[in-house]
Amino acid sequence: MLKKSTLCIALSTILAGASAQAATIYEKENGDNLKVYGEVGVGGHIGADYEYGEFYTDEKSYIDDSFATLGLKGEYEDVYYRLELDYERENWAYGSGDMVLTIDKVFVGYKFYKGHAIEVGLTDTALDDYDKYGDFTFDTTVETGEAGDQENTIKYEGSLSNFKMGVSYSYEGESSSGSELGDIINGYVGYFSDYVDVVIGAEKRSGSEGVSKYGEQTLFALGVRAYITDDLAIGLNGYIENEDIAQESALTDISADYNTYTYSYNDYQTLKNQGALISASYTLNEKVEFTGSLNYEEYEAWDINSEYGVSPDEEYSWGKERTWGTLGINFKPTSSVIFALEGNFGEAAQDAYAYARVYF
Repeated sequence: MLKKSTLCIALSTILAGASAQAATIYEKENGDNLKVYGEVGVGGHIGADYEYGEFYTDEKSYIDDSFATLGLKGEYEDVYYRLELDYERENWAYGSGDMVLTIDKVFVGYKFYKGHAIEVGLTDTALDDYDKYGDFTFDTTVETGEAGDQENTIKYEGSLSNFKMGVSYSYEGESSSGSELGDIINGYVGYFSDYVDVVIGAEKRSGSEGVSKYGEQTLFALGVRAYITDDLAIGLNGYIENEDIAQESALTDISADYNTYTYSYNDYQTLKNQGALISASYTLNEKVEFTGSLNYEEYEAWDINSEYGVSPDEEYSWGKERTWGTLGINFKPTSSVIFALEGNFGEAAQDAYAYARVYF
């Protein structure tokens, strides 16, 4: 028997904003259900520094980071599914700077045994769930560069007692800018308890075989959370990446309207990247939380002494490595709303980050 049977009821629930839980469109006594969920966020990067190569333009000191998600998720006995749409600003390097609507997830999953499931479709790769696990700050700090969401993905996740694990395979993966990455395999194993969580992960991609600058890659990641008291937690995140990047390219084709240029890539060389952070979170009360982090990152492409690094006349102001920190405060007037403000110091790509998000 249906407890809620019309879309109008669900939409009314969303617009009222009365609950942080997903709005139920229908729910049957045998557990079958369909729910709608999402978030709306407004904010951005203040005092953006284009030299760090994280943003799409060098003409603005404020980079808008507004974002919205609307999704449907449901279950039919042991089968579950999700459709998720994102409306986001393409504000990253090589992005358009426009607000674009994208399909973020379309997948079907099957719970074939208690605590074990398989998903197939457009979904996040296994390591994407835990690649930043040791970071308590709101805005992304040290980036691991894992695959993220990918089409043509099959993913397994399971749990046993205090342990969780996952592995995924993605056919012909792509970067956020659409560059080909080749096939991608990644996964993780984690131990979770009331006192400490530890997650180790790895990723391997086959590369693009001359179609893009991205060749083979191997990535290892670590995330740790230690719960010192009920109010204080310490985190650690780190990664080591060996990535083949093409050192030569040649123009092979130009479209009739001169909007598309096609290149071939060769002379792939392995560059080493690594980074780590220490993060902390302190809960003052149910509405106020303080966060902070210290970050370190090193890319061989920044190193003027590397054969494959930047040339001396193009050396970055921070050299081959950079260190920076963040201090932030999160205010949660309700369980479904958060206002965040973070300040940066050191060799950071921005002076501050401010955001307001509402979840439903």
